[in-house]
Amino acid sequence: MNATAADTAKRWFASSRQELVGWVRSDAPGLLFSLKICLAALLAMVLSMLLEFDQPRTAMITVFVVMQPETGMVLAKSLYRVAATVVGTLAALVLVGLFAQQRELFLLGLAFWIGACTAGAAFHRNFRSYGFVLAGYTAAIIGLPSALQPAAFFSIAVGRVSEVCLGIVCAGVVSDLLFPRPLANAIYGNVASLYATFISLVRASLSGAANAAEVEKMHLAMVGKAITLESLRSAAVLEDAELRARNYRLRKLNSEFMAAATTFHSFQQLMKRLTRDDNPVGRALADIYRSLGGLVGAEAPESVAARTARRVAALRVLLSRRAREAERQLVAAGNPDSLQDFRTAVHLLIRLLRELHGYTRSYAALTGEDKAAAEQEAVRFDLRTDPVVALISGGRAFLAILVTAVFWIASGWTEGVSAVINAGIVSALFAAAPDPPAAVHRMITGFTGGLVVATIFKFLVVPSLDGVALLCLAMLPLLLAGSLVVARPRLVGIGTGFLIFFTYITAPTNPMSFNAIEAVNDGAATLIGIAVAGVVFATLVPAHGDWGKRRLMRQLRRQVQVACFQPVAGLRNRFESGTRDLLHRQLAGPPRSDAQERLLLAWFFSVLEIGHAVIQLRQSLDDNEAPADVETSVQGAVNALADLYRRPASPLWHLALARVGSCLDLVTVAGTSLHHDDHTKASLARIRTSLYLIRSALLDEEGVFAGVPAAPVAIAGGALHDA
Repeated sequence: MNATAADTAKRWFASSRQELVGWVRSDAPGLLFSLKICLAALLAMVLSMLLEFDQPRTAMITVFVVMQPETGMVLAKSLYRVAATVVGTLAALVLVGLFAQQRELFLLGLAFWIGACTAGAAFHRNFRSYGFVLAGYTAAIIGLPSALQPAAFFSIAVGRVSEVCLGIVCAGVVSDLLFPRPLANAIYGNVASLYATFISLVRASLSGAANAAEVEKMHLAMVGKAITLESLRSAAVLEDAELRARNYRLRKLNSEFMAAATTFHSFQQLMKRLTRDDNPVGRALADIYRSLGGLVGAEAPESVAARTARRVAALRVLLSRRAREAERQLVAAGNPDSLQDFRTAVHLLIRLLRELHGYTRSYAALTGEDKAAAEQEAVRFDLRTDPVVALISGGRAFLAILVTAVFWIASGWTEGVSAVINAGIVSALFAAAPDPPAAVHRMITGFTGGLVVATIFKFLVVPSLDGVALLCLAMLPLLLAGSLVVARPRLVGIGTGFLIFFTYITAPTNPMSFNAIEAVNDGAATLIGIAVAGVVFATLVPAHGDWGKRRLMRQLRRQVQVACFQPVAGLRNRFESGTRDLLHRQLAGPPRSDAQERLLLAWFFSVLEIGHAVIQLRQSLDDNEAPADVETSVQGAVNALADLYRRPASPLWHLALARVGSCLDLVTVAGTSLHHDDHTKASLARIRTSLYLIRSALLDEEGVFAGVPAAPVAIAGGALHDA
């Protein structure tokens, strides 16, 4: 019995330990982050009272806004908040100085300023966007009260800036001293996850273990990870010297991943087309491809990246030998017409192995495994924003301010100033959100909950408290509840709204003020201002309505024009990053139907495949001298492709296909000419491979142009004529 009891106790302790470890890994970071939010907010409140600031709630709300799980993100956001607060204060000074005696002109100028800042927030990303947001609504927070009493502008401005800076200091100190989470950990974790996902995808494809749905899902996951890595990297340079020193390698690693992922997808698509009819070329390629599966590396990527890089380099030698053997068999079997299919696929696979080798080697260098990896050229992540959409966002904010201001003036409501301020805050805050109406809805939900809880707390609980210590203890459970909601990514808007409005209505000061009518009016004004902004954003040319979706789709297709016409230097990285950024923006919006999502993904992969091939084509022309007639023919094919993706239509598809086909024939003939040396012939072979890939993609039976009727066409004088 004793032995049995001991075994039972041992199993119970082992099980409990496992559960505790699982909880610590999954939920403890969120709880710790919530506690840090509460501690920083209460510290800001206590210090504000000790320093006799007018509105300690401003310092607390600043904590809720800038607090992030990672220390580096807090520092970056705080830096932009300080700079934007100063800019917003200067804008308020100008408006008050010009229009303090003209309420209508002041409100018009304020609406214009917030509209301009909202447009800037929609055009930029990450903390630059946040800086525009804050510069916009800081002018409203400081300018509107100052316009009512211009002589008090200096004291109001100094008070607000001091409260904001105090909140920033409290958030930064608590984040850095209490169980800090370095941004480097998040970056390296993201890099390792991205690397592991990609290597797993390559291995699964090599072994034939992944189906089409799984491959597509992994591709989308990798798009999100690449965008997240760039966002983290841009904030990491403020945290420590090591990250600043590795900033180039992080950008290079992300660029090499995108290049390898696109080539990998292009090869998969070509393999799928060649194996669809079970032809000898497809079988030969499949045998070669899958025989490489066990050589990529199955161990943990963090420990063997350098070894994987060496294995991939060895694979290139093995591939060349097996490709020559398979090509001889195809010739002996009497399949000379299929040699171009085979050679194109082999060329693409060799390119994939070369890029995969570069990516694994850069990963090894980043993790310290390969000290000899060299750095060659600077790269940057290209974000694609639509200036028209940004201007529309600014126009919506301008209109929301005007509508609220007109209501304030017409009604003579004493709390109308709060409605105008909050309409400006919400308009600026959610202009850059993936789905502004949904974000406003979540914020209103949090505000409503905060209003109810704060009203009960302020008028029923606070009067019985004596001293700041008891006030902190009483507020702690409610702040912790809101902070726990903030720690959940899907509910962050609701939690932030609750914390902000609970603090706003409670308005902790020393001494406290208990005016129920003022609190209700202030809360109602805030909700009205938010509601007006939400209605304007949801009804006036919504960013994710049909028009917005069509425009984003056109912008995605326009990436092919980028590949066709922009300067070749650094073009591939700009194209790869910009295309992924556009897809990420679309996927971050409101949910779409399965049919819409499939169409979006089909265009995304089509743009990637065609754009990648066009860039390779143009690089081959730039790097090597080709015959003049070949250059002219290639340029005609490139122009036709740009026209096709600018305005997809059956005639333009036929024209593009005809020009690519005629160019392919011309290059094939030129490649066999005795007048060209080996260097020129090698260049023509690369051009032929790119043209073949483009034609194969245009003719794909499962691609975006699959439904186009195969009507013959004739080209005369550059015009297209249906036969």
